[in-house]
Amino acid sequence: MRTYVSTIGHYSPRVMRPILDNGLDADDVIVLLRPHGDTSDRAKSAIQDVDQTVNELGPGSDIVVEEVSYEAFEAAVLECVDVLEAAKGTVVLNFDGGPREIFLPLTVAAIARPDVVDLALQFRDVDEEIEEIGLPNLMSRPSDATLDTLRYLVSIDESTTLPRISDETGKSRSTVGRHLDALETDGAVETWMEGKTRHVAPTLAGRLRA
Repeated sequence: MRTYVSTIGHYSPRVMRPILDNGLDADDVIVLLRPHGDTSDRAKSAIQDVDQTVNELGPGSDIVVEEVSYEAFEAAVLECVDVLEAAKGTVVLNFDGGPREIFLPLTVAAIARPDVVDLALQFRDVDEEIEEIGLPNLMSRPSDATLDTLRYLVSIDESTTLPRISDETGKSRSTVGRHLDALETDGAVETWMEGKTRHVAPTLAGRLRA
C-alpha cells in the first residue's frame, strides 16, 4: 500500500506524473492538499481530472481531499504534520508546487517529520522532470563530543578518510570511529569502505547542522 501526498493547484499532471511513474494499486490512497475554502473552478477541475485518471488507472484507489488552514502559518504546518503522520504504508510526498499558501507549511512539516516520508519527489518547472530528493534530518543536533569532528568534515568540503581525520584533528582513530558511528546514525554523515579504509563525507543534513 502507498499513500501519495501532494498539493493540488490548477494543473493536475503535476500530481499524476509521480503516480504514473511509481504505479497505482487498488489499495493506494491519494491525498490532495488544498487551501481551506478554495472554491475556484480551476481547482475543482484539477481535482476532477485526478479523480477521473485514477479511476481509469486503478479502480478502488481512494482520493482524499484535505483542506489546510492558511490564515495562521503555525496551524497550517501542524495540519500538514498530521496529514503526514496519518499516512499509511509507503508514503510518497510530491512537491509539485501548487498553492503557495500551503506549499511552505508542507515543506516545513516534511523536514520536521522526515522519518515518516519514504520517498520525496520534486517537480522541476524548467524541464518538467520529476526528481527524487532526500529530506535532511534537522531535528536533532550532534553532541558536543562529535560536533568538532562534523565541523572539520564540513570545513574541508570533500570526502576523506578516518585516518586523515585522526591525523588532522589529533584525535585517536578509535575516538574518530565512535564519532563517525554516532554521526552516521544521526544522518549527518555517510561512510563506506574502500579496502580496509573507512571513507566519510557529510550529508546535506550534516552540512546544515555543523
